[in-house]
Amino acid sequence: MIIIGHPLIPHESLYKVTKVTNINKTKENSTILVDFIDKKLIQYIKTQDISFALHVKSIKDACLANALGAKFIVVDDTISKEVQNIATEYLFDSKILLQIQNEDEIEKAAKNFIDGVVLKKGIV
Repeated sequence: MIIIGHPLIPHESLYKVTKVTNINKTKENSTILVDFIDKKLIQYIKTQDISFALHVKSIKDACLANALGAKFIVVDDTISKEVQNIATEYLFDSKILLQIQNEDEIEKAAKNFIDGVVLKKGIV
C-alpha cells in the first residue's frame, strides 16, 4: 500500500497547483496534483511531460485520468471503492489514492484494497 504524508514514512509529496506559473515553484521531478476540472492546466502538463496526479469526483473522470496517463488518481471516500474496483478490473496504470484526514482511515482503505492513501501533509 502506498502511504503519502505519514510522518514515519518517507514519501514524495504531491504539489497542488492551480495555474501554470505555480509549476515553476515545485521541486524538479515532483508529481503535480491538479483538480480534474482544470482542462487547460492538464493539457499543459501533458505537453511538458510532467508527472501528475488528478483529483477526480466521478468514475468517468477516473477513467479519463487513467487514459491521460496520471501517475495517481486521487479520490474521496464516496467513490474510492468503485474506482478501485474498476481500476483493478481494467488494469489501470494509474494508482488510486484515497485522500484521508488522519491515519486511522488507513485501515478502511486497506480493507477496501485501495492502492494507497494520501494524508493532508502529503500535499504541499
